[in-house]
Formats: sequence, structure tokens, C-alpha cells
Amino acid sequence: MISADSYTVRASAGKKAKDEAALLDQATKQLLKAVKYKMLKKQARVDYGKLRKDGYSERFLDKLENA
Repeated sequence: MISADSYTVRASAGKKAKDEAALLDQATKQLLKAVKYKMLKKQARVDYGKLRKDGYSERFLDKLENA
């Protein structure tokens, strides 16, 4: 606490910083959800066959399906 004139200001300890892997994982999930939402909005469904033809990996398609 820091007292200044007529009011008191509290200093917070701050949040514990996430490690880099957790941040990347969170960002990846958010991007996959955004991609899936955009596809659903545009085409009303996700065409996994077309994505396979376009060269996307099975790992990517699995993650997209689970997003």
C-alpha cells in the first residue's frame, strides 16, 4: 500500500506468467476456433475432404474437428 495525500493506492502482485508452451497452445486453439467458425459461416459446414486435397495434415484436421 502506498499512501498518497488523501487516498490509498494498492499495488497488486500481478498474475503468474504462463509459460511459452501454454501461451502457444492457447493461441493455437483460438486460431482453430476462428478458422472453423469462418468456414461454418461461409459454407455452413467444414469440408474436410477439400482440406485434405489442399494438403492439410491429418493432425491439423483432427485439431480443427475438436476445436
